[in-house]
Amino acid sequence: MSTPEPTWWTTRAAAMAAIDPAFAGEIDRLAEDQVDLAERLLRLQPGDRALDLGCGAGRHAILLQERGYHVTGLDLSGEVLELARAAWQRRHGAEAGPRWVQGDMREPSVMGPFDVVMSMDAAFGVFQDDAEHLAVLVGAAERLAPGGRLLVEVPNPYFWARHQHTRHYPPGSLAADAHIVRTYRFDADLGRIEDHLTVFRGGAEPLELPVQWLRAWVPTELKALVLAAGFQDVRVVGMDGWRVPAQARPLDPANSAFMWVLARA
Repeated sequence: MSTPEPTWWTTRAAAMAAIDPAFAGEIDRLAEDQVDLAERLLRLQPGDRALDLGCGAGRHAILLQERGYHVTGLDLSGEVLELARAAWQRRHGAEAGPRWVQGDMREPSVMGPFDVVMSMDAAFGVFQDDAEHLAVLVGAAERLAPGGRLLVEVPNPYFWARHQHTRHYPPGSLAADAHIVRTYRFDADLGRIEDHLTVFRGGAEPLELPVQWLRAWVPTELKALVLAAGFQDVRVVGMDGWRVPAQARPLDPANSAFMWVLARA
């Protein structure tokens, strides 16, 4: 398989991992809470087959595998997949774990069928054209067994339009030995959220990471996109601020930082 061309998100992920592997996505309380709610919403059963699109360093894929599901994690970045493999090995040694596949979510190199396809954190919404996001959803639908379920996490534009901010993270918060300044900006014209990261480490020059930008659809736009990909029973639920609620709750436009889109193939 040829090495994929770098993109802003693979370059950014590799840079974050080089600063501190935990910065690229570690298994934390948030990941545990996300998987707890996902299990309930997706009605997962022992042995179900799950595809994690844009799995990154494997924080959700590993937790799902540990809970008795058969998980495939797909990501474009070879560097973060190595972090995922290492994270599993630290927890389980040589025990068989998730299947890790390097590939593009627009054209997944795995065929399934799967019972669940999910895309969490900042994995969905990175493309320039909504036709590419539609291709991701169509590919997911094609890889689901009849009645299979979809879960996609995306930012809530109503929240981010009101919560643009800059914050300083001292060493030990996001990275062990670096000061990080993070600025979130909402671009209303393009309908996207921009995440700017500047890293200060020792006496070195500040490092500006590639800007992460994520498409931010309003719920009606997102539902239309998912329906166009061939899904049914599309619904949107919201978070409790930044926190993951114990049970599904309606989207709170002003306070839900993220929304989860659920659908059935």
